[in-house]
Amino acid sequence: MRVGHYLLSAEAGFSAAHRLPGVAQCDQLHGHNWRVRISVQIQESDLDESGMGVDFRAIEKVAHAAVADFDHAYLNDLEPFQDRAPTAEQVARTVFERSEAQLKRVAQSGKVVAVEAWELPHFRVTYRPD
Repeated sequence: MRVGHYLLSAEAGFSAAHRLPGVAQCDQLHGHNWRVRISVQIQESDLDESGMGVDFRAIEKVAHAAVADFDHAYLNDLEPFQDRAPTAEQVARTVFERSEAQLKRVAQSGKVVAVEAWELPHFRVTYRPD
């Protein structure tokens, strides 16, 4: 029998404004209805007695908590973006970093392996650590 792992995902959304100095159209203040997806890896051996790795609602709570202060904010003013522009890449990385710590509180065996961030329905970035 093969032993593998599972990837579970949940999403959260927020509306926020930003500007990206020196980037053509993005240099002007503008906003997006962002969406982020957190993907969590669970080893088969870590499934509980019911066969579940992590309740999707727990991952969803982690996702919402990771972006709670982003909603209806000007991202450039927030602490995570004081030293780096709030690009989609940096939003994804920040959500990853925040989610990692929060997930450990609700699912010891779970590991955040990727965060996807959409600025627009057709523009998405994925952050995965090395």
